[in-house]
Amino acid sequence: MTTRKDRQFLKVQLLETERLQQLTADHPVMSRAMSVRQQKLNEQIRALPLGKKEPRAVLFFSGEPVTGSLGIDAAFAGRVIEPFQKMVAADFAYRWHGRAGARRNSQSESHSRLMLSGLPRGSFGLELTAAPNDDLFAEDELADSLSHVTRMVDASVRSDEDFAAELTETAPRVVQNLKLFLEVIAKARAGLRLESGDLRSEMTPWQASRAFERVSETQSVEETVSLTGTLKGVLLDSWEFNLTTMDGESIAGKINPELSEDQVVEFNTLYFNRRCTATLLKTTVSFKNGRNRVTYQLQNVGPPAAQ
Repeated sequence: MTTRKDRQFLKVQLLETERLQQLTADHPVMSRAMSVRQQKLNEQIRALPLGKKEPRAVLFFSGEPVTGSLGIDAAFAGRVIEPFQKMVAADFAYRWHGRAGARRNSQSESHSRLMLSGLPRGSFGLELTAAPNDDLFAEDELADSLSHVTRMVDASVRSDEDFAAELTETAPRVVQNLKLFLEVIAKARAGLRLESGDLRSEMTPWQASRAFERVSETQSVEETVSLTGTLKGVLLDSWEFNLTTMDGESIAGKINPELSEDQVVEFNTLYFNRRCTATLLKTTVSFKNGRNRVTYQLQNVGPPAAQ
């Protein structure tokens, strides 16, 4: 059960307790018992902070693939889980590659793996939970990715501008898998309620179709470019770089996750605050509303190109 669901359940219990307290107001024992229970429920509700993140998500479906709370079309369930898992894995890799070195990078896929852990009722739900692993930080990091994915799904439903704004820190592969996820839902004429931690996104079958159209019209183009400038540094902890071009433009972005820590350290040793030529993967994302977003990923750093 997600934090939001916990809070809703406790609030229902609190409401019922308040009603019982009114009915038993003249009873010396029952009235006192209801008062104590009301106090405990309020304490439990306050103990669930707003905005909490969890390494867990629940997808509730409605519409044609679902028969009330009895079941869900098995083929649809299989098709919809795969792009959701890939979307979370892509976001996890984009955010956390480079943290704690190369060994951590190689484990990114296993640390972002989700398990089907429950089938909650209420429409019909699929509960996905972090797979067991021995990394102390992986669950918190996966919770961050699930939180971002939930916000991104919700933004795709609201408007072009909201969706464009949410993609400021989103990798192109995440958008590609979001498109596949929404396509499965839209074509099946399904509705969705997605919950993770204290976040929630909800869409009707009609809204799912509109969201799919919005994401489908978001185009991504990749090209490799070489820019000469001054390397201002690479950060191993966040796996990011900063470069100032000959024109004075400051360019920042992620480092290619396939590079080793030794290679990145060598970039700093040879070229920190020196003239160099950086090879970058430039990605231009064009949104339906005409807005563009350009991101860079560092591929290599070498001596400055001959003039």
